Amino acid sequence: MNTVGTDSLKGLACLVTGGAQGIGFASAAECARRGATVAIVDLDPARAEQAARALAQRFGVDCASAAADVADEAAVKAAVASCERSLGQIDILVNCAGIMTPRLSFVQDMPVSDVQKMFDIHVRGAFLCSQAAIPGMAARGFGRIINISSVLGLLGLPSRSGYAIAKHAINGFTKSLAVEVARKGITVNAVAPGYILTETLQARLEAGMLDYEQYADRAPAGRWGLPQEVGHAIAFLALPASGFITGTVIPVDGGYTMRGDPGEAIGEVFGPEALEPVRALFAESAGAAK
Repeated sequence: MNTVGTDSLKGLACLVTGGAQGIGFASAAECARRGATVAIVDLDPARAEQAARALAQRFGVDCASAAADVADEAAVKAAVASCERSLGQIDILVNCAGIMTPRLSFVQDMPVSDVQKMFDIHVRGAFLCSQAAIPGMAARGFGRIINISSVLGLLGLPSRSGYAIAKHAINGFTKSLAVEVARKGITVNAVAPGYILTETLQARLEAGMLDYEQYADRAPAGRWGLPQEVGHAIAFLALPASGFITGTVIPVDGGYTMRGDPGEAIGEVFGPEALEPVRALFAESAGAAK
């Protein structure tokens, strides 16, 4: 187990699914910054390898990569085994692989295939990856599993039932698994991001599919979040010093899920430019880690 300070992940190995971009990459980067070795698993082998190489160069830690469809049991077992061979072990698993709602529609018009796809990637994927990683963690008496939920796993939003079903299921899986493995030295938690300016949502903003100000106003913080802010929360839950936190779902949402008065004025909404000081904060932190 890591013993180098309460904020260090040195001596630990972290596997992140969906780690080639967005919240997954930001989480992998924050774990690497804290000294962990990192394995990136992604559907695209070239992107996974490129992301792993970038982290190794940036933070000077060993990194590995593997390709897998997280809904494919055989592929997941092979990818986890490959990463364990490369890094020696897997101590931290971040189940971040996911997809966005392919189309917005009410339940009566929603193709069942859309719901099934959401469940397969988000829930079956987290289940299979956890199932593959737990034996090694249990044998060493230490492990951290962090699942990615969403504000839609805590609230309802019309036209997105498939996504909401999957994210609510992630929360149930997190709590149940946490009870099962707690006395093996493994914690299981989830983070529930709000509206985060990932590459995918940036593209949806530019395509006119989302309104930045509408969702920024719903959050008391008055802005969207950055992937690095979610990665910071994930890395905190990965720490050995966070061992008394398990079975929780932690919103990282600028207060989105707690606000009970949508529509009432509470102040100005901050535009995307308000994210620049936050980016600078994380850039400075990453620079200091070199």
